[in-house]
Amino acid sequence: MQRIIKSDAATGTVMKMHQDASDTAVIETIQNFDNLLKINKQMSNDWTNSNFHGTQKHVHHVAEIPNVVYNHLLETLGNPRENPKAWKAWLNDSQNRDFRTGGGTL
Repeated sequence: MQRIIKSDAATGTVMKMHQDASDTAVIETIQNFDNLLKINKQMSNDWTNSNFHGTQKHVHHVAEIPNVVYNHLLETLGNPRENPKAWKAWLNDSQNRDFRTGGGTL
């Protein structure tokens, strides 16, 4: 039996509690981020390297990561400032390209 603990329409997250096969209580957070992936695809299509030539824009938007995925990455990779190589490797991985909003590699 599943029970919804919390639902947030703004972020598209639902927190549920249920029992697994060994009768242990499990709390999981589910997030639908299909719309975010569509926005990322559009931002990636609109991105051009020429937007940054001759400017002082040394920092630019490279990814949009859903909350659930970001929290999982914090647990596995640690803080981005403390482990930038692992975060760059994750973002540059072709399996994660749907989260990127621009071209090139980090």
